[in-house]
Amino acid sequence: MTPLHDTVIIGGGIAGLACARRLHNRQRSFLLVTEAVGGRIRSSSDSAVNLGAYYVRSDYSHVGQFVDLGRPIKREGTLHHDYDGSYTRWDHRLLLRLPQALRFLRLLREFRSHYETFKQNCVSLSQARAIRADPLLWSLYHEPALQFIRGHRIDDLAHHYLAPIAHGTAFTSLHRLTAFNLLLLAMPAIMPIYEFTARFDLLLAGFEKTLLFDTVTAVTPADGRYSIQTRNSGNFAADHVVVATPIDVAARLLDLGPVKHPVGAHTFLVRGNLRRPWAQAAINLFPEDHPTLAIARQAGGSTLFCSASELPDFARYFTTWEIVDHQHWNPAFHLDGDALLECEQGPGLYLIGDHNVFGLEDAYITGIHAANRILAGPEIATATSPAPRTIGG
Repeated sequence: MTPLHDTVIIGGGIAGLACARRLHNRQRSFLLVTEAVGGRIRSSSDSAVNLGAYYVRSDYSHVGQFVDLGRPIKREGTLHHDYDGSYTRWDHRLLLRLPQALRFLRLLREFRSHYETFKQNCVSLSQARAIRADPLLWSLYHEPALQFIRGHRIDDLAHHYLAPIAHGTAFTSLHRLTAFNLLLLAMPAIMPIYEFTARFDLLLAGFEKTLLFDTVTAVTPADGRYSIQTRNSGNFAADHVVVATPIDVAARLLDLGPVKHPVGAHTFLVRGNLRRPWAQAAINLFPEDHPTLAIARQAGGSTLFCSASELPDFARYFTTWEIVDHQHWNPAFHLDGDALLECEQGPGLYLIGDHNVFGLEDAYITGIHAANRILAGPEIATATSPAPRTIGG
């Protein structure tokens, strides 16, 4: 007989864990099926350095409960590099373009005000509905970043400062971003950010035994419920299914149609001696067409090296080096495009994660929202549920 569960959560990244945490706190039963705990929050083999998600912002009120903060990442410790040399944020390039910088900071603060309201709304509304409810965010979500940059006359600022930030932290270029994502990437300009250590022991406390380490291969409607097929553990039936996988996996499981395009990267943990000028800064950022994405010196003396290439030219940057760890993120993010996906994909079927808005806090909130929909019960959920759909073609 096929085991029946009230809820099956697929994926143990931050969104899936948030949904599980909320359901557990409300004493609701569930099964969480995942290949690994943490998703793209992944540390080196010695647990000293994050090879995936690298920083948290000071406004991460939900995620902040489950991390230990590390070193603050200071803007003055960042060195930018281009083909004409190296410069800090106080370089004459910025000072000569001070009106552009002030204009952008005003835009960023306006965005932050709307974004904070959006986050609060997303506990009870889906991200898609919350974005549609705010005309500014709706416009920014669909406006190409380059069009936004030209329209607000911040071209030089974008070239010298915003492009290296997108390249080094999101592994992408401005022409692949929307204005919404550009402003979200720039939020550290107006608020503190920190390195962190994830406290999965706190996130999992009390429901460690509800985890099943396996791969889900299919989700199909069956007799008013859903059938979840796994690679090694057979099939399960559930009244509710929460898909919290990376969006490329969710697209296959749910036949989603168009989603945002992926970007990838290689992250290396290197032990060795950096050459100048890279040894002079805590963080080094590069122009958006450069194969090196970012170089970040770590507290223990190692270096986090992010590259678009699997075989970087380490000799260019180090006098001596040893690769301690390597992680290929493929994908690292899905940022290219303006696809806006609904959370509720069918009665009792939910899609959560960073497919609309990237970032740990936003992904976590999608998990809370899905759990709240499940906890609300059928009489409330039915009023806003979409019509039943066929999954998988």
